Amino acid sequence: MWGNPDPDRPRDPTRTGRWNYTPALRRIRRVLILVDISQIKPLMEEQFSDAMAVTSCEHLSDLRAPLFTYAPLLNPGQPQTTSAGDLLYNIGQYIYNTWGVNVDADTMDVRWSDRTGDTFALRPPHIIGRILLENRPNWAQAQDIGIFGSLLAFTSPTQPYIMRMSCHKALPPNHPP
Repeated sequence: MWGNPDPDRPRDPTRTGRWNYTPALRRIRRVLILVDISQIKPLMEEQFSDAMAVTSCEHLSDLRAPLFTYAPLLNPGQPQTTSAGDLLYNIGQYIYNTWGVNVDADTMDVRWSDRTGDTFALRPPHIIGRILLENRPNWAQAQDIGIFGSLLAFTSPTQPYIMRMSCHKALPPNHPP
């Protein structure tokens, strides 16, 4: 029963019955993306919504940061497939679920600082994993502290890399005239 399924054709002894082995992902660290969405307030006001202004209170500044932060935790394989467009769509869903205002993903930009300290807008096709590999090559081994490139080694394999971004009204496309 478990032997050769076709006795008329003898089994080839040079062929081994092994599975094709696929190595584990090189980057085994999760990524926590913290997106500050407080800069979207003018975009919501353009839609005649004061929901963000009403929910912000200067006297309760401790509550402001969590309410105006979108924070997805990406599992190890997700940075290679998650794009800036995915983030923008999910931020729009978060704003709708929190304040009941529909903000289109095309009207927002996600901005991030590279290792030189320059801030640039991520366009929808940019992939998070590729951005990390190009700008933070040591992201799986250590957390970047500040813009001067100092690294703090992770103390646990379960600690996520923290990627801080901000969300703003979309910049106009940079097409030459």
